[in-house]
Amino acid sequence: MRHSVGTRLWGRHAGWDWNFEFVYQFGEFGDGNISAWTAASDTGFTFADVAWSPRLGLKADVTSGDRNPNDRDLQTINPLFPKGAYFGETGLIGPLNHIDLHPALELHPNRSLTLTLDGDFFWRESTHDGVYNMGQAVARSGVAGGSRYVGAQTSAQVEWRLHENLTWTANYSHFFAGAFLHENPPGKDVNYFSTWITFRF
Repeated sequence: MRHSVGTRLWGRHAGWDWNFEFVYQFGEFGDGNISAWTAASDTGFTFADVAWSPRLGLKADVTSGDRNPNDRDLQTINPLFPKGAYFGETGLIGPLNHIDLHPALELHPNRSLTLTLDGDFFWRESTHDGVYNMGQAVARSGVAGGSRYVGAQTSAQVEWRLHENLTWTANYSHFFAGAFLHENPPGKDVNYFSTWITFRF
C-alpha cells in the first residue's frame, strides 16, 4: 500500500521558463515501511531575439533508491505511470534509484522546424539498489555493489510540421555504457534510430 503526496511549481518570465515537481511516498511494503521521494526540474532560457530562437535548458532529476536490500523497509520510488520516452526515445532507463543531468539545446530555423540536441548523464542514487527499466523491472540488481555512474546518452531530433495536423519526427540516440554496467555486464553501448508521423485531429 503506497501513498503519494506532491506539488508542482512552474512559470515563465523574461525569457526564463521553469517546472519543478516534488513527490514523497509512504505506506507499507509487506512487514516493512515505505519512505521514498523524487524531485524533478526543467529550467530553460530562450533567446527570442537571436536567430533560430535557441533555448538552452537543463533538466535535473533524482529518485530515491533502497538503502538496504536485506531489511524489510523500502526506499525505492514508484513512478506510477511514467511515459515510455521518459529520458529520451530509447527508453533504456526508468526513473527509479537514479540521478540525471540533462542539458539540451533547442533551435527553431523557422516556424515549422524544431531541432533538438541533448545529452543525459545517469548515476544511481543509492549504491545499494540497482538500475531499473521503464517497466520498473530490475535491469541490473546492484547487489554486488559497484560504481554509482551508469552511463550517458546523446540524442539529436528533428521535428517538421508538414501541415497544421501533420508532423514528421526523426530521432537518433547513442547510449554510452558507464562503469556500473561494465561491472555488471553486459555493458554494451546502444545505437537507436526512429522516425514517425503524427496526425492530430
